[in-house]
Amino acid sequence: MTYPVTDVVLMVVMLLETPFRRWHSDSKNDLLKMGKPIPILSALAPDKKLNQPANLNTIKSTISKYQIPVVKKNLDQDIANVLNEIEDQSANLNSAKNSIPKYQIPVDITNLDQDIANVPNEIQSQSILIDKSVEYPSDPDLFRETILSTPLIRALTEIVPCQPGIDGKHFIFPKNKNGQSFLLKWYDKITKSNFPCKRNWLVYSPRSNKMFCFPCFLFRTISQHHYQWSDPFKGVSNFRKGHEKIVKHEQSNEHKIAEREYLILRTRIKNDSTVVHNIILARKKEKEHNRNVLKRLIDLSLFLAKNGLPFRGHRENFSYKTPNQGLFIELVKLVSKYDAVLAKHLAESNKNETYLSHMIQNDIIKSMAHETVQLILNEIKLAKYFTIIIDSTIDINKNDQFSLSLRFVDKEGKIREHFICFEELPGASASNYFNILNKCIEKYNLDFSMCRGQAYDRASTMSGRFSGLQSKVKELNPLAMYIHCCAHNFNLVLIDSIRSSVVAVSFFGTLETLYTFLTGSLPRLHILKEEQAKQVEGVILTLKKLSDTRWASHKRAVDSVYNSLPTIVKTLKQISKGKISNTKSKTVSEAQGLLFHVMKLKFSFMLVMWKNILGKAYILSNYLQNTSIDLTTAFNMITACSENIKSMRTTEHFLEIQKNAIVLCETFDGTSKFDEQRNKNTKQFFDEMGVDDNLNKSADLNFKIHTYFVILDSFVNVLNHRFEDFSNTVQQFECLDPKKYFFDKKISEKSINQLIKLSDIYQIDIDQDDLILEYESFSSVYYHLNKDCEGISTNDVLKFMITNDMISSYLNLSTLYKIFYTLPVSSATAERSFSRLKLIKTFLRSTLTEEKLSNLAILSIEKCTAEKIDFDKVIETFAQMKKRRKLL
Repeated sequence: MTYPVTDVVLMVVMLLETPFRRWHSDSKNDLLKMGKPIPILSALAPDKKLNQPANLNTIKSTISKYQIPVVKKNLDQDIANVLNEIEDQSANLNSAKNSIPKYQIPVDITNLDQDIANVPNEIQSQSILIDKSVEYPSDPDLFRETILSTPLIRALTEIVPCQPGIDGKHFIFPKNKNGQSFLLKWYDKITKSNFPCKRNWLVYSPRSNKMFCFPCFLFRTISQHHYQWSDPFKGVSNFRKGHEKIVKHEQSNEHKIAEREYLILRTRIKNDSTVVHNIILARKKEKEHNRNVLKRLIDLSLFLAKNGLPFRGHRENFSYKTPNQGLFIELVKLVSKYDAVLAKHLAESNKNETYLSHMIQNDIIKSMAHETVQLILNEIKLAKYFTIIIDSTIDINKNDQFSLSLRFVDKEGKIREHFICFEELPGASASNYFNILNKCIEKYNLDFSMCRGQAYDRASTMSGRFSGLQSKVKELNPLAMYIHCCAHNFNLVLIDSIRSSVVAVSFFGTLETLYTFLTGSLPRLHILKEEQAKQVEGVILTLKKLSDTRWASHKRAVDSVYNSLPTIVKTLKQISKGKISNTKSKTVSEAQGLLFHVMKLKFSFMLVMWKNILGKAYILSNYLQNTSIDLTTAFNMITACSENIKSMRTTEHFLEIQKNAIVLCETFDGTSKFDEQRNKNTKQFFDEMGVDDNLNKSADLNFKIHTYFVILDSFVNVLNHRFEDFSNTVQQFECLDPKKYFFDKKISEKSINQLIKLSDIYQIDIDQDDLILEYESFSSVYYHLNKDCEGISTNDVLKFMITNDMISSYLNLSTLYKIFYTLPVSSATAERSFSRLKLIKTFLRSTLTEEKLSNLAILSIEKCTAEKIDFDKVIETFAQMKKRRKLL
C-alpha cells in the first residue's frame, strides 16, 4: 500500500514538529481528559502507527478513536480548511526525500522528484506571521483571534517573551479596577539558597493589563486546566496575591510539561536542528543560486541594451544548434564557458526553466527600465520642481513617436535633463499630444503642480497660444512657462540669413551639388582621393553632406570644401576633359558647370565668409544644446554671437575676407575679381536730383553692399527678432544675476522691483517679504565672500549656497534659483533621443513593440543611470510581474 506524495510530505513535516509530539507521549491519557474544546489544528497530528492517508475521513476517525474533544460544529468544513492551509506548505525536495527512507514511509516513487517539487512551500515566510514593527510583538493579546499554527509557534519562540520594564526601560504598570497593578519584582525568583533567577515564562500584556504564562500560551492544548494563564481571552487580571498565584502556577504539572516543550523547541531552534530550519536553509541556498543566475542574465541584458544591440536571433531554442540564436543566447553561452554558476544552471535546469526565452528577456528589460526610471523619478521628487521637454519624430514604421524628457535641479545644485519614455502618437493635433502627456503624468505619478516650464519647437501644434499644446498645459498649470527651443530658434536664424541673398542660396546649392557629383560615382571619388593624397600627405579629407535640420553643421561641409578646394578643382578639370573612360557627356557637362562656378572669386569669398560666420554659429549652437546651461548664460552667449557678427559689417573686414579669398583662388588659378554687372539706367524725372544712382559702382562695392552687408544685416536682425520673447523672459530673472548684486555695492531699485514681480508670479512657492530680506542679506554675504565677481555666473549661486550650507537660511531665495535653473533652454534632449531611436528601431528590428522600444531606449539613452540600478531590486520587480517557476 502506498501513500499520496503530498500527504507523505505533510506527515514528515508535521511528524518532526514539537507541538504535535505530545499526542504520542506517555501522558496522552492525561491530555485526553481535557474538558475544554481545542482548535481543530491540534487534531491533525498523525499517529506513528497510522497506516492510512491523512485525509478528511482518517482525521475524523483519529478524532473519534482518541476521543479528542474538538468543536463539533462545522467539523468537516474546518478540517477541509485546515488541510488546504497546510497543503500550501511543502518541504524541500532533498529534505523530504531523505525523510522518506528514514521513517520507512511507503510512497509511490513514480515521478517522485517532480511530485515533491510541485507541493507548494511557504514555510520560509514564518517571519512575516508576526508584525515586529509594533511594540511588544509577542503580546498574547495580539493573538486572540489567531490559531497558533506550527510556523507561528516557531516564530514566537524565536523572539523574546513580552516582559515590559525588564529591558531597562521605564514602564508604568497601570492599576486595574481594584486599584492593584503588576509588580516588576514578580519577574524575579529567589531560590532557597538566595540565588536570584528570572522567570522567563512570565509575561505581562500591556494591552490587556493581564499576566500570562508564555509556554502555556504557546502549548495551550497541554495546560487546559490552567486556561487563565494560557487563553488570551482570559488571563490573570486580579493582581491581589499575585506572587502566590505565580508560585502556584509554576509548580503545577501542566506548566512544567508546557515549559519542557518550550525549552525543547527553543533549544532545537537555537541548534538549527528543526526540519523547518533545514527546509528554510535549503530553500535559501536555492533562492541565492537562482538570484545569482538571474543577476548574470540581467548584466548581459544591460550590456546589450546600453549599447543598442539586438537580443534575438532567427531560432532561439537553446538546445538547437543553429548559427543564429541571437546575441543574448550567444553571450550566455560564451560567459557559461568561464562561469560555473551559469554553466550549472544551463546543465541542470529544465527546458522551461532556463530563463532564456524571449518573454523572459522582455521581462528583464522591463524590470531594468522600471528601476532606471524610478531612480530618475526619486531624484525629481527630491528636487520638487521640474519642466517638461517634448518633441516627436517618425520612426521606420512611419509611426509618430512622442518623446518626453524632464529637467530638474538635483540636491547638489546641478541641472539635469533625463529622457523618460517614448509613446506612440495617434495623431498630430495638440489634443493628441496633451492626452499622451497626461497618460505619462499618471503613469509615473508626477505631481504636475510642480511643473514650472515647457520647451518645444515653433510648430503651431506645440507652441500655439490659443489651441496649441502650450495653452493646454497652461490650463492645467499656469506656472508652466513656455520657452521656444533656443537651438531650434537659432537654426531658423541661419536659414533666414541664407535665404536673404540669392548668392548665398546659390553657394550652398553648389556645395550640395559638389558633394552629390563627386561622391555619387566611385571613379570620380577615386580621382578626388588621389588628388588629395598628392596634396596632403597622410590625410584624406572627405566632403560632408549638408543637413536639412542642423544648419550649424554646414560648418563641416564648408570646412571640408575650403581645405580641399584645389584638389576639387583638379578633379573637376580631369572629369571635364573626359579623362575617365566611358564618361557620359552629361557628366562632362556637369563637371564643366561646377568648374565654372568654383573658379570664380565669388565662390571663394562666400566660402571664406561662411567659414567665419558658421564657426561662430557652430560654437553657439552646440552650447545651446548643453543640458546644464541656464537662461542667463544662454542669452549672454546669443548676445555675444550677435555682436561678433555685427562687428564683421565693416569695410576692413570685407577687404580682409576678399584678400583671403584671392589667396585661395591663386592656389588653383581661379579668378581674382568679382564679375562686373551691367549698369541699370533708371528713368529720372525733372524734379529728381538722383545723380548718384547713375554713377558706375565697382564690382567689389556692389558685392559688398548687395550681398555681404545684406547677409550680415539679415543675420543680426532675424536673431534679435526671433529671440525677443526669450530676451523678455530672461529680463524677468535678471535680478538673479550675481553681477547685479554689485551695483555701487548696494542693490539697485530695479533689481528689487524685478524681485517683487517674480514673487508675485511664484507666490505659491515663496514669501515676498522674506524673499526681499533674504535677497538683501545674501547680496551682502556674497559680496564679502566673492569680491572679484567678474568670473561669477548665475549657474554658480545655488551651488555656492549648498556648499556653504545656506539653504535653510535663504529658503525662499534658493527656491527661486531652483525654479530659474529648472526652466529649459532647448529641447535638444528630445532630439538626441531620436538619434538613439534610429539606432534601436532599425529595418531588421521594425517589429519592436512600443513598450519594449521605450524600455530599450531608456536603458540606452540613460546608460549612466542604468549602471547604478540595484540588481536585487530588479529581481524583486521581475519576480512580482508573474508567478515564476524558480524561487526568487
